[in-house]
Amino acid sequence: MNWKDFPNLNRKGQIRFLTMRDGTKIRTASWPSQDNSRAIIVLVNGHREYMEKYSELISDLLMRNYAVYAFDNRGQGLSDRLLPDRQKSYAEDFGLFSDDLDEFMAQTVMADPRAQELPRYLISHSMGGHICLRYLHDFPGAIEKAVIMAPMVEFNLGNSMTRTVLKFFMRCARRLGFDKSFAMGQGAAHSRVPDLVKQKLLTHDNERYAQEADIIEANPDLYVGGATYGWLNTALDSIEKIHQAGFLEKISIPLLVVVAGADLVVDSKASRDLLSGYDNIDLVTIEGARHEIYRESDQYRDQLWQKIDDFLK
Repeated sequence: MNWKDFPNLNRKGQIRFLTMRDGTKIRTASWPSQDNSRAIIVLVNGHREYMEKYSELISDLLMRNYAVYAFDNRGQGLSDRLLPDRQKSYAEDFGLFSDDLDEFMAQTVMADPRAQELPRYLISHSMGGHICLRYLHDFPGAIEKAVIMAPMVEFNLGNSMTRTVLKFFMRCARRLGFDKSFAMGQGAAHSRVPDLVKQKLLTHDNERYAQEADIIEANPDLYVGGATYGWLNTALDSIEKIHQAGFLEKISIPLLVVVAGADLVVDSKASRDLLSGYDNIDLVTIEGARHEIYRESDQYRDQLWQKIDDFLK
């Protein structure tokens, strides 16, 4: 592992590539358990993300004596991209993300020398939270607790009429054969110039936001330009699946769901509506926080860590 790729870590990790059943290669990173490790954390990142964005979060976990395992989702980071144009985010079936997590668990996490004796937890964000729900539903028994930040259970598309129109447009684009085309408003090239509009969607913290540009400049291959209509439609299909009656009832482990109160990327109200009322789900809102709570300003991030620490202790 290049130490510069994961700044501010107090332990060096190991990078390796895993080949999935369909031949897709997934980039993984691991900081295996030590004698003082409290538990094993598996980190599942969000859409268009890559492990380097989580350097500070990983460092915080390592300082808390957790073993950490992470990977780039297929189609993102340095894992295999799914179209010849690597700038396009594409997906054929969100179930494949869940399958990849299961293979990562079996091939890598369970190979940890203390995997059988330490608790195993998931921490996930946004699309990663969606994958987490799919995984916990499809593969029960491997995880004891899970933390889901700003879950992608519904896109933030405005009021109900606007949402209906936009979803109809997305569905039409797929039927017309535009699956592999950038969706409207997507396809942005990477720029060093601060994008204040984008930042207002993600975090209040200027310094943490600027670190992403440094990471991309150091390794431009990490960047994804935006979602295709294929990705959006596959995401909508999966969103409908997790909203089906009885889906969440099959997840019995304790969940901590942390909703960002000022989220403009995913629909926080939909998260509260879907995930409230379950005895095993602790649903909390951090008022004022933007979508990427894990790299928010300290006033929000400290609240996040207090919730996580209390939940996992």
